[in-house]
Amino acid sequence: MLRLHFEPADRGKVVFDLAWHSETIGSLQALRQPGRGPFVDRWGQTMRPRVRGAAAALLDAVPAEGFVPDLFTPEDYSRLPTDRVVAGLRRTKRGTELLAFGDALVSYQISCIAPAMTTIGALLRAELAHRAHLIFTAGVDAALASLGPGISWEPPVLSVLAPGDGEVRLGGRGLRLVPSVFWTRPGVSVAGYRRPTLSYPIHPAPASPPAPRDDPLSALVGATRAEVLRALTTGCGTTQLARDVGISPATASSHVTALREAGLAATRRTGRAVQHTLTPLGMQLLSGT
Repeated sequence: MLRLHFEPADRGKVVFDLAWHSETIGSLQALRQPGRGPFVDRWGQTMRPRVRGAAAALLDAVPAEGFVPDLFTPEDYSRLPTDRVVAGLRRTKRGTELLAFGDALVSYQISCIAPAMTTIGALLRAELAHRAHLIFTAGVDAALASLGPGISWEPPVLSVLAPGDGEVRLGGRGLRLVPSVFWTRPGVSVAGYRRPTLSYPIHPAPASPPAPRDDPLSALVGATRAEVLRALTTGCGTTQLARDVGISPATASSHVTALREAGLAATRRTGRAVQHTLTPLGMQLLSGT
């Protein structure tokens, strides 16, 4: 158990952020861990056959489960080396290995992450919107106290069930919180980070959960439309949505149109394929009911 100790100044420096590189590394574990939820499982079934060639080397570098060294998830991955640095790296064996890893990572991102970016981004942005809403309406304490299993908040200490055991004093640096679709457990990174970072998994609702009799969402929008709204939590096309909810594609399309006009859903078209997801407003409606 790691215990993060807050000082008064740290409470005003709690920020929620996205870390796309870390998410990509987490997805490499998710590929080899079935039973992770409807979206991740569906993504894994589609993407496993695509991991070949250079990208396959990543599966040897990143462990299938458990602890992943911080060197795979640096704080700032946007600082790319200059041409001179790249040339220097190529002259060393270690440099060649690092560049090969980078090439494999780019290949994997293009093949497996880019096709699902719309849904992944929608889920992460919805989580950020939810946290912003919590902080605005109930304060930082409410946001810290509801981060999920393995994380508990008893002011001024945030306890995290993560590898290792110890005390981390934030010392006025604040805390960066990074939600993840693919990681299954919280993780803390401190060494080499300007601001200590806590990554935590988000837990989207199942694709089609049973609606209780006293479901206020069903009372508001109708039972079928409420199921459609919940199914869009994980993102899907019209045919998949119809299959999940048990309605015809035409009916599914009609419900999505109504939700989109109300600002609760969004649709992205790529060629002939469409992908429906919740907007941050739609996610807030679900969390509120």
